[in-house]
Amino acid sequence: MKRSSSLMLCLGLVTAVVMGAALVGGSNHRAVASATTVAGGLELGEYACYGSGGSVLIGLGFKVLAGNKYTDLDGKEHGTFSIADDTVTFHGGHLDGQIGKNLKDYKFTIHSASCEPFK
Repeated sequence: MKRSSSLMLCLGLVTAVVMGAALVGGSNHRAVASATTVAGGLELGEYACYGSGGSVLIGLGFKVLAGNKYTDLDGKEHGTFSIADDTVTFHGGHLDGQIGKNLKDYKFTIHSASCEPFK
């Protein structure tokens, strides 16, 4: 019992330190953003792509993973991506060969579809 209490106290302290470091940044959003972005341009997590009229294009949806990796929404097809300037290039997986352009604020376009983090 004493050992698990000590472990819980340590975990609580670590969490407090990490959360405090994230909050101390104030106007320095760069430190916080680096924990949620990959390669300086895509946010970790699910992305949705929308066509004309705001319709969701299911076949273009994907999940961004750490290490410049991505999967389809089912997690079955895996690939990587690279970012150069404002261009995202997908390698392997269901988006193999697709090029996203005009990357800004985690958003970009593939052909006429607009892709952004799904919230």
